[in-house]
This record gives sequence, C-alpha cells and structure tokens, in this order.
Amino acid sequence: MSPFYSLKLAFSFCLTFLLIAANCAHADQNKIITVYVTVDWEGVSLEQENIVTMQAFRKKFPHIPMLQLLNPVYFLRGHPNNLVLSNIIKSTFLPTDTQGLHLHAWKSLVTYCGIPYQNSHSFADTNEACTESDCGYTVSLEFAYSQKELTKLIACSSDVLVENGFASPKHFRAGGWQLGPKLMAALQNNGFIWDSSVTDANLLTTRWHDESGMVKMLRQLHPNSMPLDQPYAVSPILMEYPNNASLADYTSTKQIVSMFKQLLIAKKNVMVLGFHQETATDYLNRLEQAIPQIEAIAKEIGVEINWVSQ
Repeated sequence: MSPFYSLKLAFSFCLTFLLIAANCAHADQNKIITVYVTVDWEGVSLEQENIVTMQAFRKKFPHIPMLQLLNPVYFLRGHPNNLVLSNIIKSTFLPTDTQGLHLHAWKSLVTYCGIPYQNSHSFADTNEACTESDCGYTVSLEFAYSQKELTKLIACSSDVLVENGFASPKHFRAGGWQLGPKLMAALQNNGFIWDSSVTDANLLTTRWHDESGMVKMLRQLHPNSMPLDQPYAVSPILMEYPNNASLADYTSTKQIVSMFKQLLIAKKNVMVLGFHQETATDYLNRLEQAIPQIEAIAKEIGVEINWVSQ
C-alpha cells in the first residue's frame, strides 16, 4: 500500500468520524422540539361547520393538546343562553388543553368594559365606525388605546370568561398581533405569564400586501421579528413565545413542513403555529396534512415532538 493511499485512507476515516460526531451532536441538541398548536377565537361567529371541523380534528389527533385563546365578546351580544355558547366552545376542547385570552377591540366589548370606543388605527384599512352592528375587529389595541385602558380591558375580558365557566386566563394573543409596549405592560399588570403576539410580517404577505396596514403596523411593532424566533423573557413573570410559524390561514401545508425543517436545521427547539376557529373549515386541513409529515420527519432523525399547550 502506497504512503499516499494510506494517508488518503486515514483522512477518509477521520472525515467519516467527524461527520458522525457532528451528526450525533446535532441529534443530541435537537432531541426534543416543543410545538404549540394555538386557536384564535376571533369573536366573529360560532358556525357549526367550523365547530364540527375542530371536533373531527381532535378525534384524529387526541395526543395533541391545544392552547385555546378565547374571545369573551361572544357572550356580550345578547344571546338568549350564554351557557349554550359555552358548551359549543367547550365541545372542541380536550382535557389537556389550556385556556387563554384572545382580544380584538370589538366595540361591544370595549364599551361593556367602560372604555370609550376608538374607530381609528385599523390594521385592515377598514372603516370601523358603526352605529348598529358590532365593529372594531380590525382596530389596533396598541395604537388605539392607552396602557390604562388596555389594563382595564384585559381584566374585564378575563372576568367575562370566568363568569361564563372558563378558567382565568394567563396566556394571551392580541388580535392582528398588535402587541407593543402599552399592551405588554397591561399584560404584566394583570399577571399574564405567556404571550404569543409577536410575528414576522413577511409570513402574512400571502394574504396582505406590503403597503397594507397589517404589514406596515407589524413591521413597526416587531421590526426585528423572524420566523426562527424563540421564546424570551419580557419580564420576570411574562414570557414571549413568538408565533414563529404563523397561522394556517397564511401558510400552506408545504410551508408548515418547511418551517419545521428550518427550525430543526437551525437547532431551534420551539415552534408556535395554529389556526382561527372562524376559518377552521377552510384552513385547518393544511395543519391536518402537515402533522403526519412533521411527525415522520422527526421520527426519521430521532427527534421527539413535545406537543404542549402551556
């Protein structure tokens, strides 16, 4: 055997060893990835088709808990029996779920809580002035209201949920991801421990153009946000869990799977995704199709998916 061939063989062995070691280190660091599936209850409607879609999803994936981010406004519109509404919502729950708070600046909710309604600062560039029907869905909480008003709104909204048979929420997401310093302080004032109102505006451009109020406001509120963002402490009690994989309304099955792969490659260990109750029939199938794929990917490379809700 020539000295050159021996040297080449030794180099090959070393290279192989290094690659194996690197792969082992990579696998060890990414042994577990924590995944949150969140549900935004918008306060728009409780249509049977969306509830049935969610119920079917829960039966198909009973091992996946959900963070149910609930909007109290359903109970403030004069329904003859709020207990019926509570039971409809709870029919989509599993015992492993966590109940949180999701707020849009609905006029009915804001006025119920004793706060003057504001119709400006729409993130959808919509006229939110109304006299008869409800409005305010697209009004930015952060830009339209003061810290004092937001503190009061969060406390009042939490009380409405508790009065209607739900747990006192400590998890939160703002409507339109409209989180800024005022809303963040209001959450802390109310003892919230978990927020997921930060997202990368670029994840929404499948539905919102660059010059839309949504994209422009989010780039102002979260200028440094990226899809790979991981949890970080806002205060000694409040953690921010960025909505780093957006919601199914804005992402295809292929994109959800791609983002999961990117998180693994980048050695990140938390993924936060989800969907809206009001559009479950239209978009939940994207998540339904993505879950078996990401579970197969994780199994193939020896990564455990930790499905959590709190």
